[in-house]
Amino acid sequence: MSEEQLSLVPGRNARTKAEVPMAAIDPVAHVVIDSPLPHLDRIFDYAVPEKLSDSVKAGVRVRVRFAGKLTDAFVLTRDSHTDHQGVLLAIASVASDEQVLTPEIVTLCRAVATRWSGVFFDVVRNAVPNRHARAEAAPPVIGDGEIPDIETKSWISYVGSAALIKRSVDGEAPRAIVTTGTDNPAQLIAEYVLTLARSHRASVVVVPDRHAVEQVEQGLISLGAPAWVMTSVMADDGPEKRYRQWLRALRGQARIVIGTRSAVFAPIPELAAIVVWDDWNSSLYDPQAPYWNARDVAVLRSQQQDTALLIVGSAVSTDAVALMPWLAHVSRSKEDSRNAWPRVRSAFDDTYKDTIGKPVRIPPLAFQVTQKALTVGPVLFLTSRAGYMPRLACDTCRTLASCTICSGPLMTSRRSSLPTCFYCGHQEQSWHCERCKGVSLRANQIGSERTAEELGRAFPGIPVRSSSGDRIVRTIDARPSIVVATPGAVPDAPGGFAAAIILDGNGMLARPDLRASEDAFTKWMETVAHVRPDGEAVIVADSEHPAVQGVIRNDPVGFAARENQSRAEVSLPPEVRLIALSGSQADIDDLLDLVRQSIDLDPVNIRGPVPMASAQIRYLVSCTKTQAPALIAAFSAATAVRSAKHKGAPVNIKIDPRDI
Repeated sequence: MSEEQLSLVPGRNARTKAEVPMAAIDPVAHVVIDSPLPHLDRIFDYAVPEKLSDSVKAGVRVRVRFAGKLTDAFVLTRDSHTDHQGVLLAIASVASDEQVLTPEIVTLCRAVATRWSGVFFDVVRNAVPNRHARAEAAPPVIGDGEIPDIETKSWISYVGSAALIKRSVDGEAPRAIVTTGTDNPAQLIAEYVLTLARSHRASVVVVPDRHAVEQVEQGLISLGAPAWVMTSVMADDGPEKRYRQWLRALRGQARIVIGTRSAVFAPIPELAAIVVWDDWNSSLYDPQAPYWNARDVAVLRSQQQDTALLIVGSAVSTDAVALMPWLAHVSRSKEDSRNAWPRVRSAFDDTYKDTIGKPVRIPPLAFQVTQKALTVGPVLFLTSRAGYMPRLACDTCRTLASCTICSGPLMTSRRSSLPTCFYCGHQEQSWHCERCKGVSLRANQIGSERTAEELGRAFPGIPVRSSSGDRIVRTIDARPSIVVATPGAVPDAPGGFAAAIILDGNGMLARPDLRASEDAFTKWMETVAHVRPDGEAVIVADSEHPAVQGVIRNDPVGFAARENQSRAEVSLPPEVRLIALSGSQADIDDLLDLVRQSIDLDPVNIRGPVPMASAQIRYLVSCTKTQAPALIAAFSAATAVRSAKHKGAPVNIKIDPRDI
């Protein structure tokens, strides 16, 4: 290689091992490599061979040699300079000419990695699906048909909706929480995004699951939207279909992208609005590091790209309400909301008790409401657990029954089955209680299958169906029937259910979790939203609880605001930033010592240690939102130092974890 060619890669000792000519213009590529190691989460420089010069562009996938092995990487930019003083290797190959990692998504992924103390490439894996050559080489599908000029009829009764839609169409960036009550959120979303598409503006719609995607698509189709205007991006699609649909968004061949969690990263050009449906839903939280959630990523993207942002649903998370007044509140008037909301009561208003002084699982009021509602339509029963009897206990002392092999929880799958371990599947032939030596078992929890069986005996001649787990019923007809469903598996009924009975309410509220009340409230609101305005709902829970009162009053924002206030008093999210550390005591101590070298930990609140499984412990570190960026950066830097030194085991870091 000539000295003239080497001079194009600046640096006193810079040279290349490649035996091919280097690019004459911008011979340096700044790349990020595919590695989960925190200390390798940085930009590396590689030389660009002349033969690859036309293909090596910002955003393309390449293969580079790193630590002696060929590694996947993305090109971020090309340059004429490098600060590297050692050997500058050449890019080995280009996987594809498609520029899949756009500058806007690079900025967003970097912000997500910083916000959640993660590795940049871990976020990129969510943003950019795996390449599929056949999908990439397929000719583009050119759709026809004009976008209809529709009336946003579903929005008419919403106070402030006219200004919201007009500002979005005009290219402004309104941001709002839209509480829908008993209205269909999918129809509202479809009308909003189709109106923007008519004005040549693109939207991303993020929903909890495939059924919600199909609902929004059906809403668009019912409005006359041509097929080309929309595309769906879902993680459970096959590799080819997912990549093909994602490419339609990247190439600007669709104006509406609808998808599950990772769709929030969809690289659609000229993005004007982001819509998140049911932001409280746990499926919008990524279960892998760095544990981001779609709502907060949508907030980041809305700020970075100056887009409109709508958070839509019958209920709303405490995290979203904490953003008010940055997020406005759009809903029906109080009078309209009250008239459209069914009557909601607590089953324990009459304080009915059984013989041992505890509330019965299905009180008389629930039977009375069910019997009356069955004369006009279907009735919904919501249970907290799937299965038959998912948890057993000793009938004498009420101690939870455990497997004699692995100590896992015992359950039964049908009426006559033997107690079976939930973990290892061992069947107990002759179980006895270790505490009192009792030999008989009772149900500590009752699932949807057992509930359906009991209701079938209580209401002979009435069809009873169960919807839960992998046997979800999506739609039913309007004939009188009983549907027993778990949260997230409630079917759609024409015109709505005549009544809904929410079982196990006190058990849902008593879970040892920060979000127990919020989870119960949002699931109850979603359930009651399936009831006709002239129907009735009964919650089997204490009437004095704020969550029950919030459902009765149809006050999702008020309930979330009160939850926020109570959490702020004890320094818990969302009013503060919380960092959960889990690992061994020695590893966490080492991490905290490194953090203390760069930042003062005296102003922050450290709770712990709390014992966990596998001899691990957990600490909770809370700070104000103004302190959070510096503190999270210190934890990220300390993690990178420990990774580089191969010191101890990694400490798991979660920022604002959903489950505490």
